[in-house]
Amino acid sequence: MKKSIFKSSAFYYHLFTTIALLELTASILGVIFGFSDATRDTSISNIFLSSLVIVLMSVPRFLKSKFKLVITNSVEILVLVFLFASITLGFVHNFYEDIYGYDKIVHAVSGFVIALSAFEAIHIYNQNSKKYVKLPAIFVSIFAFTFSITLLVVWEFYEFLIDTLTFNLTLSASNMQRYLWENTYLLFPQDYGLLDTMLDLIVGAIGSSIICILGYHFLKKQESNNTEKLT
Repeated sequence: MKKSIFKSSAFYYHLFTTIALLELTASILGVIFGFSDATRDTSISNIFLSSLVIVLMSVPRFLKSKFKLVITNSVEILVLVFLFASITLGFVHNFYEDIYGYDKIVHAVSGFVIALSAFEAIHIYNQNSKKYVKLPAIFVSIFAFTFSITLLVVWEFYEFLIDTLTFNLTLSASNMQRYLWENTYLLFPQDYGLLDTMLDLIVGAIGSSIICILGYHFLKKQESNNTEKLT
């Protein structure tokens, strides 16, 4: 039976990279023909973001072609959709600002996607390693969780750096950590910038925890099945 085009990771890669290339072209034109400093600053930012999403989405295909790796199709599609939703829609099209809760949803999904990618990376390593190392389910799950948390923290480092640089170097400062927003929540006493950062990390950790718990039970079940076959 012929495989549906919508189940192919290649379809999503070409679709999203084409959109990103169009965004890149529009941003370059915005720098050239922009009538204000704010327009040119936004266009410069979008050039970087569009280039970044193209590079990141090309990584799985590069790994597959360069090292002959077999990446689970559904995992690759999930990664591509996440990158498009978080960078192209979130930053370039300003969904983070315009859609309430979009930022937190993306951060929760990011924990899910990164943890799943960690499980997939260990699986790929075992499939391609000359010496197969059977790792306990608890170890793999802890690795996936800590790997996810580390990347979530690194992203917050990036947001802090970009906010700091644009505040000091450009006329149109970015607001990735929402430090320019006012905290109207009675439950939290912190400035909104700190609140935004911590909530991003918390929801990301929750998303990562969910996939790590599910992954642990899946691997544990596999361990039990293998033990039963040997006995």
